[in-house]
Amino acid sequence: MNKKFQNSEVIVRDATINDMIAVADMIQELANFEKMPDGPKLTVKDLQRDGFETQPPAFRCKVAELKSEVVGFALYFNTYSTWEGKALMLEDLYVRENFRRRGVGQMLFYNVAAEAAATGCTRLDFHVLAWNEARSFYEAMGAENLTASQEWCYYRLYGDALTSLSNQK
Repeated sequence: MNKKFQNSEVIVRDATINDMIAVADMIQELANFEKMPDGPKLTVKDLQRDGFETQPPAFRCKVAELKSEVVGFALYFNTYSTWEGKALMLEDLYVRENFRRRGVGQMLFYNVAAEAAATGCTRLDFHVLAWNEARSFYEAMGAENLTASQEWCYYRLYGDALTSLSNQK
């Protein structure tokens, strides 16, 4: 979808391959904020390949732009629920510190939610660290904390454990 939404001077639009330079920088800023500065392993080239040179793309991305400067992004991808059908998973939503509390994050979130609805998705899933104040931002927009309400636990298999398990086939 190449739908543009505008609020004052901020424009939210579909990201381009060239936006991945700014997105990679913001991924590192987000990792620093989340107290995991060594977390990101992807390069700009990885983002460009996976989002724009692979069919179908591994992810989609929206950016918030103010006077030709990318000040925020939302990176998301398709997923599927065996109970409810098509869904989107919002991997990251980030707004640069100097541009927070101006509605930029809300615009990005609304745009991703609008895309989910427009493409027939039944839900928009995402994760937020327990200590992150953004939890109240999402809850104010109607998001439900599934850990609290349904006791879902989020797991990850990676690194040596994934490699070891894959060798068991």
